[in-house]
Amino acid sequence: MTNDFIPRTESEQVIWANNFKTNLVTQGAAVGLTAAQITALGISSTNIITAVNNVETKRTGLNEAVAQKDVVKKNEFKSIREAVAKIKTNAGYTTAIGQSLGIIGTTTGFDSDNYKAVITASNYAGFVRIKFTKNGVDGINIYNRQKGTSAWKFLARDTKSPYDDHIVLENEGKPEHWEYRAFGVIDDAEIGQPSDIVEIVFGG
Repeated sequence: MTNDFIPRTESEQVIWANNFKTNLVTQGAAVGLTAAQITALGISSTNIITAVNNVETKRTGLNEAVAQKDVVKKNEFKSIREAVAKIKTNAGYTTAIGQSLGIIGTTTGFDSDNYKAVITASNYAGFVRIKFTKNGVDGINIYNRQKGTSAWKFLARDTKSPYDDHIVLENEGKPEHWEYRAFGVIDDAEIGQPSDIVEIVFGG
């Protein structure tokens, strides 16, 4: 079977499309293309580049927005909890006021401070599968990073196991060592402790 001349990964496709569009201007006539055909192919190349870049921009924006939201909620709910604790010790506090403000909790027996997500990672053709059980939370936030790096990347908030991480290798055929961890989520806020880190070698 003849190998396709178009690169496999989208990052490489953007580079290829830029090169194709640029050099077609000077080389197109030599291979029998009309000016209209050169223009049309250039537009096709530009459309590919724009479409891929738009997805990357939106993905980055979403990840940043989710991360920022989680930070804000964690900090602001902490402030609210501290204020509520003082309210409940005030001489003017009554059960009726507590019910009106919605600050009377219910006993669930669930220890959100010490909750720890449990995840596993398995290799499949073209992706890594992350399995988990919720055990009282609404879902989990899943993060990954390449072994040896420090920054965790937010992948997804998932409410139903499993989650499939479709990794695109930087170098086709060269395995990569990945780490995963997760946090439990209740009411859109991360709770408890990070899961144990699970490791897996993907690709090759």
